[in-house]
Amino acid sequence: MSKQPQVLQILGDKMRYYRRLKGFSQAELAQGICTQATISLIEKRNKVPSMNILMRLIARLGIQLEDVVVEHHDSMQQDLNLIDDVIQHGDYTKAQTLLAKVQPNRLVQADDQKRYYYNQGMVELFLNHAPDEAIYFFGRTLNPFVNSEEDLYGILATLGLGLAYAEKQSFSRAKVYIDQALKMLTHIPLAETKYLTVELNIYWNISRIYYQLGNYEAVTDFAQKGIAIAVAHQSLFLLDELYAISGRALIQLDKTKAQEQLGIALALAKVRASHQLATTLVSEMHDLAGSSETA
Repeated sequence: MSKQPQVLQILGDKMRYYRRLKGFSQAELAQGICTQATISLIEKRNKVPSMNILMRLIARLGIQLEDVVVEHHDSMQQDLNLIDDVIQHGDYTKAQTLLAKVQPNRLVQADDQKRYYYNQGMVELFLNHAPDEAIYFFGRTLNPFVNSEEDLYGILATLGLGLAYAEKQSFSRAKVYIDQALKMLTHIPLAETKYLTVELNIYWNISRIYYQLGNYEAVTDFAQKGIAIAVAHQSLFLLDELYAISGRALIQLDKTKAQEQLGIALALAKVRASHQLATTLVSEMHDLAGSSETA
């Protein structure tokens, strides 16, 4: 008989203990995050609707995740974590290989299913250049798993739909999903959470959509917001990509500043060992220098 996957186990009695220790009623702990019924579900049945809700609850309680869970790292969880990492670094070929090892019917947590379908959509869009397939998988991410405007993967999947429609040259539809994702983003104070990589991904994806739409001022605006957040947190994550897309947009606006931004992006790409991006940037900077000399 095959071994069943082990998953995150919520310790409801521990949650109740820390809630009472901090002097919160169930309603007070839930306020602005979830319903009181959700707190009861966690405490009595050891179940939580999403990792997003759990992380916000423990932040309010001022405790650590390990205080209220027992986490079992099976091979599938390790694969999902690695897929997240390679997707964020743009290695879609490796992501596709890893996704082929995952059995979706064994993913029992809603967050894991959302991760799987979202990453599958990114592979279809950026590796297989199949926007219709990407739209299908982003749709699977959103339905039936996402039921809140505060769902981080809901925001990412919504942005994914915008990217896919932009790839299909359906720019009016792409703009609809950008606006929807930005509206959702206002409901989450991401800078106050542990989801820094997700936040930077959001700004990068928004920048990419606006680049495809040809709104270069918006590209630089959102890219610079992402850069400011990364610098404030002393994080190199996606910093090379954010500088790169800002520089590409500035080619259309201010070539002197573009060269500067692309140079920073190249230096960061080398530090992060983003070899494909570094090679592309060298070529782009050479072309930009040539065009400047001609002009």
